[in-house]
Amino acid sequence: MKVLLTGATGLIGHELGLELVRRGHEVCVVSRRKEAAQDVPYPCRVLQGDLSKGPLPSGMLTDIEGVIHLMGESVASGRWTAERRRRILDSRVLSTRHLIQSLESAPLKVFVSASAVGYYGDRGDETLTEDSKPGSDFLSEVCQAWEREVFSLKDRGPQVRVAAVRLGIVLSAFGGALTKMLTPFRLGLGGPFGKGDQWMSWIHLRDAVGIFTRVLEDASLDGVVNGVAPEPVTNREFSRELGACFGKGLAPAVPSAALKLGFGEMSEALLGSQRVMPTVMQKAGYRFEYPNLKSALAEATSLYADGDMILRSQQYFDVPPEKIFPFFAEAQNLERITPPLLGFHIEKMSTPEIEEGSLIDYRLKIHGVPVKWRTRIEEWVPGKRFVDTQLKGPYKKWHHTHNFEKLGRGTLMTDLVRYRVPLGWAGWFASGWMVEKDVNQIFDYRRQYCARHFSEKNQG
Repeated sequence: MKVLLTGATGLIGHELGLELVRRGHEVCVVSRRKEAAQDVPYPCRVLQGDLSKGPLPSGMLTDIEGVIHLMGESVASGRWTAERRRRILDSRVLSTRHLIQSLESAPLKVFVSASAVGYYGDRGDETLTEDSKPGSDFLSEVCQAWEREVFSLKDRGPQVRVAAVRLGIVLSAFGGALTKMLTPFRLGLGGPFGKGDQWMSWIHLRDAVGIFTRVLEDASLDGVVNGVAPEPVTNREFSRELGACFGKGLAPAVPSAALKLGFGEMSEALLGSQRVMPTVMQKAGYRFEYPNLKSALAEATSLYADGDMILRSQQYFDVPPEKIFPFFAEAQNLERITPPLLGFHIEKMSTPEIEEGSLIDYRLKIHGVPVKWRTRIEEWVPGKRFVDTQLKGPYKKWHHTHNFEKLGRGTLMTDLVRYRVPLGWAGWFASGWMVEKDVNQIFDYRRQYCARHFSEKNQG
């Protein structure tokens, strides 16, 4: 199926696009920038346009059969001023309206949109299903207006299947609400919000992707679908379980008055209670990968359990793995993909070529300070993966996994780095932010270099 995906670079869109390609769909994404293809880690056609301002140019979507619409401004990125409230609403309502207008000549079969459990408002201990009535607060009104636009598409007739997935809090190791909570809970300073008796409806990212994919492909599913796990928990239970992932107990609760003072009206999202059940997906026989909070948090926090900092970088190249891996098998190319400012240079290797067990000695400069670094290649699987770890160097820990996956006719390259600065939490507070910035800049340079190099290689 030819599928249009909006919000493709967001938390869900990133993983969902990968899953759609793996399942054989052709993916198109909408972006204000044509260069956005470099930010999307899967093969896709990039359609340039701004749905917040108007429909896409006529004829651009004439081959689209399915749509997954995830576009919408974050509700948790600042206080809800009058201007932010307007942007939160318009980014959902107007983008949906303009998208539907853009699809007038498309052979559309299915349109799936995101929504949120905020639709239900603050409902205390009430168990909520897809048939429950809406609330009356700001987020509920936004969701209602959003869904009205979505279901207006039904006016085109029964040939188009329309669904709205009301998402709970999405749990992932690589972004979203959970990663913003990690630091206080890793330090043992995390506690519940207010009384902590408000219900939280959550879902692991893998199941969010699974539900969107199932709704797209299953002709029996339409209307409203709750995108939540089958075991909602109270905020106190969530906080206790998250602290336990790091061997910590609960800190004192954050008073409701303090939340309202600090966040204003946005505190409603923290203190509101929605005990939502995924009735439609359960009746459809969907099997959750992470049905309970303990397993979901264990997976989402496992990379952080030892106090590590994490970087994940994913990049797609329209070149097969067998033509990419040899580039990384040449030790000297590591110098080329490192910013010149670091003065990175390989001094010696213990083997003529890189292989499992190879020791590589480098020198470089960090903020002008000369540093020596020794790496060991822990794993070497040509064409697929290799792992290097620091034996001596500036970090307390540096463990870097390079993975190469055949995706479509090209390659998904994933770098996963687990690193730790010296002196524990004291070192983290003193320099962690600066180290994180440096590491991100190094990998940004690496991405840009590889994008140019493999683009030229593909054209050649």
